[in-house]
Amino acid sequence: MIRALVRILFVAVIATVFVAGAFGGGFVVSRQFFAPAPLPDGGAPADWKPYMPVYWEAWNYVHQDFYKTPIDDSQLVNSSIDGMVNALGDPNTRFVDAKTSAITSSDLSGSFEGIGATVEMKEGRLTVVSPIKGTPADKAGILPGDIILQVDDTVIQNMDVMQAIRLIRGPRGTEVKLVIQRAKQPNLTLTLKRETIRVPFVEARMIEGTTIAYLRLNDFGATAPDEMRAALQELNAQKPTGLIFDLRRNPGGYLNVSVEVASQFLKQGQTVLIEKFKDGRKQEFKAARGGLAAEIPMVLLVDKGSASASEIVAGAIKDYKRATIIGTVTFGKGSVQNVHTLSDKSELRVTIARFFSPLDHEIHHVGITPDIEVTLSDDDIAAKRDPQLDKAIAVLTGKK
Repeated sequence: MIRALVRILFVAVIATVFVAGAFGGGFVVSRQFFAPAPLPDGGAPADWKPYMPVYWEAWNYVHQDFYKTPIDDSQLVNSSIDGMVNALGDPNTRFVDAKTSAITSSDLSGSFEGIGATVEMKEGRLTVVSPIKGTPADKAGILPGDIILQVDDTVIQNMDVMQAIRLIRGPRGTEVKLVIQRAKQPNLTLTLKRETIRVPFVEARMIEGTTIAYLRLNDFGATAPDEMRAALQELNAQKPTGLIFDLRRNPGGYLNVSVEVASQFLKQGQTVLIEKFKDGRKQEFKAARGGLAAEIPMVLLVDKGSASASEIVAGAIKDYKRATIIGTVTFGKGSVQNVHTLSDKSELRVTIARFFSPLDHEIHHVGITPDIEVTLSDDDIAAKRDPQLDKAIAVLTGKK
């Protein structure tokens, strides 16, 4: 059985997630490994065992002295592992409990069970970015900017965003009660029935009044390449004179998908990214043939929420001067994680490498700088303005 996957993990400063299926990070698979069968003792080496008496002394004192009962042993174990990897000082080397792992894995499949809204933790408050059209959240009238104060009996304040989302998610057909704050209005109490939410990774259309095609990729999920090809074929049939590719607020996804996506815009054989390991080894990933948008004039939109796999694509497009990049500097997440699925279905994500752009430019903690910097303010969003998109249209129509 394939037990370990190499992925790129994005730990978002502003965690954009689907309540229908939380997406707290961009995972990118680069290779697969066949791991040995798990050992009864977890494979503990002999030189590790001297450290265990101290651990068990502490464990026993906790169970002997702590005044509150019962004690959740599984939580103690998970927190112990979490503390161990946190001691490494790398925010991308992480332990993910089984429940969160199940959520993040389902996100990249494109199908979730929940209410269907995108949220972020903003100043300690769970804030709705947007409801997904046709979902329970949308039908209930939830709006962008709404603050979810309470889920059933639990108050949401300064909570880990994934923990909050686990409260909102649940099996299809079950109900969840939300208390919502909207501007200066009295708080709203809504009861929503969860559904299976299927969210396409790709949005595509011709921009009204122009001959410019618009293509947005929300995540680098498993079905994204097929959706991209279908969307580009449909757009190409309308003979566009330019293409806007939107990677804003895209936190990442599978690395193999990032290579396939980049291949739509690059020439066969061009390098998409370079992966570097601690022992000095390098591995290059090349664009495949058959790109459907390798020649059309193009603008790429990015922002601080464009991370991980988004930065792989943006880095390649920038290095080859394939498109004009508009927006703001991207997040700057350029490390690769080996993801081990543990026996209880939790995950341990260990940083093993960094990735670089085709011309060997650093991405980690640097990001991709746009050719034309245009900001999108909260006021713009509230007024439904999009100066970044407007600038992209102007560039492609020669009205710079």
